[in-house]
Amino acid sequence: MAFVLARLRLALQLGTARSSGGGVAIFVLGWVAGVIVGLGGGAVVAALDSGISPIGDLLVLLLFVAIFGAWVVLPIATPMPTANIIDPEVLEQYPLSRTQQVTGLLLGGLLTPTATATFLTAVGGVAATNVDLSSRAVAVGGAVLFTLLCVASSYGVRALFTEALTARRGRTVALVLSTLVIAAIYILPHLLSPVLGLAQDAGVIFVTVLTWTPPGAAGALGYVLVAGDVGGVIGRVGVILATIGLALLLWGVALRRHVKGGSVDQVAPRARATSSDLALVPLLLHPFPAGATLGAASQHLRYYFFRAPRAAQFIVLGPLVAALFAVSQLHTAGLVFASAVAAVAMSSSVLMNLFGYDGRGVETTVETGASLSSVLRGKLLAVSLFLVPTVALFTIALGLVTGLAADIPLALVAALASLLLAFATGAACSVWNPFDQAAPQGDRSTVAVRMIGAFGLTFALVYGAGAFCSWVQPVIPLDLVLAVALVATAALALVSTRLSGAFLDRNPQRLVAAFTPR
Repeated sequence: MAFVLARLRLALQLGTARSSGGGVAIFVLGWVAGVIVGLGGGAVVAALDSGISPIGDLLVLLLFVAIFGAWVVLPIATPMPTANIIDPEVLEQYPLSRTQQVTGLLLGGLLTPTATATFLTAVGGVAATNVDLSSRAVAVGGAVLFTLLCVASSYGVRALFTEALTARRGRTVALVLSTLVIAAIYILPHLLSPVLGLAQDAGVIFVTVLTWTPPGAAGALGYVLVAGDVGGVIGRVGVILATIGLALLLWGVALRRHVKGGSVDQVAPRARATSSDLALVPLLLHPFPAGATLGAASQHLRYYFFRAPRAAQFIVLGPLVAALFAVSQLHTAGLVFASAVAAVAMSSSVLMNLFGYDGRGVETTVETGASLSSVLRGKLLAVSLFLVPTVALFTIALGLVTGLAADIPLALVAALASLLLAFATGAACSVWNPFDQAAPQGDRSTVAVRMIGAFGLTFALVYGAGAFCSWVQPVIPLDLVLAVALVATAALALVSTRLSGAFLDRNPQRLVAAFTPR
């Protein structure tokens, strides 16, 4: 039965690809890209294992750790659509035992472009020079184990994270842990830089520690065997297998808790709030006139601060992601450009799918006859109420911390212009590519490619504007260029919002179809 479920998942992928325009092409391109990326990663691993670098072993270990980290972190830290079939409330619908469900979906997860790319990268040690047949065989076995480790850990963490978000204490813990993980991604490279410089002496201890981590153990099997440490190979295989087993166990726990209702708040609180405490319109929106725009804005704010834990997660992670992008640009491009890039990084996750948290409520909104253009404006208003102050405070703090306070005024203008650009692309993407954030319908590959395209377009325009500013700065003052950019992006945001709203009003059923189960 596990193999039946694996085949079912593959059939669903093929069926959803055929059901959407261009879905088959995107499905094929996804597999081609996975193979190409995997072969490229495998070539890098083979070169490093062949001794092209004196710290090749350390770099291979870091690559394995980075791939494993991406498998675990990205699905829960980004707004990209993921296969909701692994979620407990979806998986419980299949009349199979827990073991069959988990095993079947684990096998199905191996038949994906990302898993293929992971395996081809990990198996690159087979092509290394100056290694014997036994080392090549170990490289293949290590690649299989590493791929299983990545898929099992990713699915187990995602299922546990999804189930945790259904409970009050669980969602708090999930938000805190995900925030700490993102912060660690920022801090660890800075801590590792001195180690890389000392890789030939003191760094040996660090390498040894890495080889006993689950992903590092998979990457180290080959050269541990070459060193003649058979016991070390057996021990590291045990670490990998134990981690895979733990991930599958956590997945099973999440499923069992969901079926038993262990994480659902079934008991209503004894003391209910008064009607005044449950006012639907936040105090911040009281000055705005009543109507569809105000209602949509009030509802959207409640998603981010009360009703949708995943939405609240993006608010917490936004400044951390912005810091990652800003620091990478600060020392080379200055505060002005770093603030512009940070504004886009912070805003994209909350702007590219404005209807994502409405779920089936979209159908109710359409049936009421409300103007969808007004609803779209309300959602943009709600996002601006917390996004604009956050971006401004982030820019000011960044300037003060880095000692570039004199550049803060221009940085604020650049950040606001980038934010308006993100509003323009966000309004268009939300209408062109809407999907249910909790349970994406249709071909998720097509949806993901479109969202990546919207992300890429926004960043490309910001980087293009930065290059243009550098080019004309000897002739035209930077403040004048930024003023023109601010006016242009404001006009673009206005036009995009109006055109997107008009499209929604003419084609409301297209929005409903994106949230209708298939």
